[in-house]
Amino acid sequence: MSIMKSAKEFFGLTPIDMEQDDAYYAEGSRYGETQGSAAYAPRHDYEDYQPAPTPEPASYAATIVPVELRSYKEAARIGEPFRDGDVVVFDVNNMDKSEATRLVDFAAGLCFAVRGDMKKVGPKVFAIIPENADVTERELERAARLR
Repeated sequence: MSIMKSAKEFFGLTPIDMEQDDAYYAEGSRYGETQGSAAYAPRHDYEDYQPAPTPEPASYAATIVPVELRSYKEAARIGEPFRDGDVVVFDVNNMDKSEATRLVDFAAGLCFAVRGDMKKVGPKVFAIIPENADVTERELERAARLR
């Protein structure tokens, strides 16, 4: 074979040799064919189908954890019990205004993350309540030692 013929074959300038059979060529699609008992399977009537009712999330009496903080470094003391599903009442009276603001923002982020609720119980006293926790205002005030 000459170099010119090899170059023409390489760039596809020669006629295609159709006499070669591909060893891996599939004979044809069997898509429309039915085999076995699937063709004779009975049709199911799904009109009476009713999805199972989903139970409402149960509310529970959560443990109330009172926490008194002195700096933002102690934020884990409110985060861990709240993550475990407990109500946390925290007091920021002994903190700087900037650190207290950061801590309240942190608590608001916790509430947003787990769909909880945040309430102001007293002056500079807040409560974060997990979703589906039953707790009254009176219990929160008692935990914060306001009553």
